[in-house]
Amino acid sequence: MEKDFVREIADLYSARFHHLAEIGIVKEMSFEIDSKDFEDKYRNLEDVRYATPFKMMFKQLAEVDELPCLYRWVITSPYDAEQIKQTVSQLPKYTPRVLKKAVARENTLYVGKVQQNIVGRVIQHLGYHLNQALHGLQLNDWAKAMNLQFRLHIIVLPYDVIPVQEIFETELARKYEPLIGIH
Repeated sequence: MEKDFVREIADLYSARFHHLAEIGIVKEMSFEIDSKDFEDKYRNLEDVRYATPFKMMFKQLAEVDELPCLYRWVITSPYDAEQIKQTVSQLPKYTPRVLKKAVARENTLYVGKVQQNIVGRVIQHLGYHLNQALHGLQLNDWAKAMNLQFRLHIIVLPYDVIPVQEIFETELARKYEPLIGIH
């Protein structure tokens, strides 16, 4: 009985991987984000999706908001990993706190995934979600003081890949060894 169950699940996942190998990803996007554009007014007074520095990014993200995505935050400016570690470790518990080694591959800060609603997840990571108890990088709370710049890479996946999406996130994290996050 269990043997048949294992075979059934293996066949299902194998079919999903094969399908993705055949059709490929839906889309790949990349956005430059400068912490000098972070402002507290986006937390409560103004919707960050319509703020001039972020408007085009959120417009493009809205086009794929129903689809699963993998994403990677990369620091593109000079940075001090120890300063990031110390600063982030002092933030509230809802910020990802597992800090790995002092140097990440290709300056990767964080790797993540969403089954849908990439717009909401990016808002959380920027630190502008109305529910501040949600997990996220909360970049507005600390990155501006360090004058950091980022590139957000997004890989949009076909909807039927959701059951195996976590495998891709784990492998992406293994490849880039981000400074922050559990993988």
